[in-house]
Amino acid sequence: MDYIYLLILSISFIQISSTTKICYGPYVTASSLEALNQDIHLVEPLPIDCGELSCEFYLSPSSALGSNGPLSAYGPLGMMGPIGHYLWNPTAWRFPSNEIIDWATSDMLFGFSNNPLSSAGPLSSDSYHSQLPSINDFGKQLQALGLWGVLGPLGPLGALGPLGPLGPTGPHDTMNLEGHHSVSVKWTANEIREFDLVEVLDESRVDEELDCSFMIFGVIRRSDETDSYYFNCKPNQFVTIVLVPEHSLDYFNMTLFSKTNSSEKIASSDSMNYINFIQLGLMNNNNGSFRIDVSLHEMHQFLLAHSYRLIVTGSQDLLNLKDEENNIQGPHIIKC
Repeated sequence: MDYIYLLILSISFIQISSTTKICYGPYVTASSLEALNQDIHLVEPLPIDCGELSCEFYLSPSSALGSNGPLSAYGPLGMMGPIGHYLWNPTAWRFPSNEIIDWATSDMLFGFSNNPLSSAGPLSSDSYHSQLPSINDFGKQLQALGLWGVLGPLGPLGALGPLGPLGPTGPHDTMNLEGHHSVSVKWTANEIREFDLVEVLDESRVDEELDCSFMIFGVIRRSDETDSYYFNCKPNQFVTIVLVPEHSLDYFNMTLFSKTNSSEKIASSDSMNYINFIQLGLMNNNNGSFRIDVSLHEMHQFLLAHSYRLIVTGSQDLLNLKDEENNIQGPHIIKC
């Protein structure tokens, strides 16, 4: 009987272990912000001063996070911006350059102690923790996990994103650049740090696991189609995933899974009012191997391809996530 009892206990333990969800860290999505219904009275610190307009206004569907904002189809990350294959995109006119010239230019830019990615720039602790929130309450909420954190310095619009010096408009031509690539940057006069380049790929060229800094041009050709991409992120960083439609009448969903357990859903975003995104604080003790699924939620146009741009931006290890844990609080932040 004792053996049977021990066997039952062992089986129960295995079942519990296999169904226990891993806590990757707190996260914010477009859907969790949408659920606020512009009610921000439980957000701490409470945003009051957002400039001439009310803070609630900037959460309206027609404002910063919606189809008229900088993450939208016709914003700087969309098809009308600098990145793309169309005639009006500057990256389409960039001639292939010699790799030696690229690295020489990179060394000239990132070799200075006051370069854009150095501790003297927008990624420094002083800029992030002091200067940004000193602008007003909107600036404070541009920090990670804030109401507008996806628009802030750690997101795709910041220095680490595709529009910055690590993207295809920087010294390295990262258009159709396969593989994992990084550059050495002088962080201070005595410290060198490695930053991942932002590789920009068509979905047909994605044949391996990606790192935590990339941009993909994809197309959904059937209503039941799902595009899946695999990527790895080191722990102790904020990971921001943004799904930009190339046409404003297309609405996409995305779901983030653990790569090690394909049935373990970490987060999802299926907003119809905001551009869908996920911003996740990847804590120290987690294996950051993920799968992101993209699908078409609704389409209100039938002439153009249902194309999108998937952008993943990792904040590197610039911040200690333990120190940031209570920086911003509110019902829009989903915790384990």
